[in-house]
Parts: sequence; structure tokens; C-alpha cells
Amino acid sequence: MPEAEVVVPDLSIDPAIAFPQIEKILSEEKIDLIIGHSLGGFMAQKCRGYKKILLNPSLGVSYFYLLKGTNRYKHARYDGVQTWFVDDRICKQYKAMEHSQYDGLDEKEDNLTLGLFARWDFLTRMSSHWFLKHYSHRQFIPGRHFASEATVRDHIVPAIRKMLDGIK
Repeated sequence: MPEAEVVVPDLSIDPAIAFPQIEKILSEEKIDLIIGHSLGGFMAQKCRGYKKILLNPSLGVSYFYLLKGTNRYKHARYDGVQTWFVDDRICKQYKAMEHSQYDGLDEKEDNLTLGLFARWDFLTRMSSHWFLKHYSHRQFIPGRHFASEATVRDHIVPAIRKMLDGIK
């Protein structure tokens, strides 16, 4: 999508830092569409009033209890940070947010949100069921948790174009 300007921030795993980072970006940039993958999908769905695609969102972030300690990112980040740390405080914050993640949803918000779920995503497989209890627009796409280039080209980019249709 060469016509698009894309903002790809390196967000903190700590919600007390990540959500202010997101609020800052939303206040400084003209955002037509938010795309969040995995934990980013959880964070994106809390951005009320914006068109958004939740790609294999981790809507049950309670699993963070299994990740306590230091973990390595799967891909290099722009900020150079290559590890992330989860402690009890972070786990408790996400657990509390999990219980309120659907607060404030209405028909307008439902129509701003598209969930894309990989058919063979075993990391967030329950999220599509939880998503459908609160949202109407869900699609299944081929692949696993991390999308292949072909899945991005053939399924995700068309979904982006469809969501952006009418925005000028």
C-alpha cells in the first residue's frame, strides 16, 4: 500500500506505559485505521471511535501469568529493545482490563471494528469466540498466529482497503 502513511510504534508491554503511548500517537497523528496484532489487538480494541482491524487479537490476556519473567521479542524492534518483562503487577493490570475491555461498546463501535482470525492460530484460538459475543464483523483467514506474506497480500490488505473505503 504505497499510498498509505504507516505509523508502527514500539509499544511497551506494560499497560501503564503502553496506553499513554497510544493516546499520545492518537492525539498527534491523523489516524484513519488502527491495526493491532495479538496483544496489540487487545490494545487496539480499546481505542474507541476509530476504525480498527484486530488481527488474531489476544482478548484473553490472562495468559500473561504464564509468561512471568524476562521474554524475548520474536522480531527486532525499532527502539532496539529485544526483551520484555512480565511481573505480578502487569498480570494484575491486564486481568483487570480484560474484565472491562468491552465496556462502552455500541452499534457504532461494532461497525468500526473488524476481527481477522487465522484458522490455525493456537495462541489466541478462543479470542474469535469471545470477539463474536461482542462484535459482528469477524472473518477467518488462512494461516497461523503470524501471517505469511501471501496472507497479508491476499487477505489482510484487501480488508484494510475495505475498511478505508470512503475515507478521504
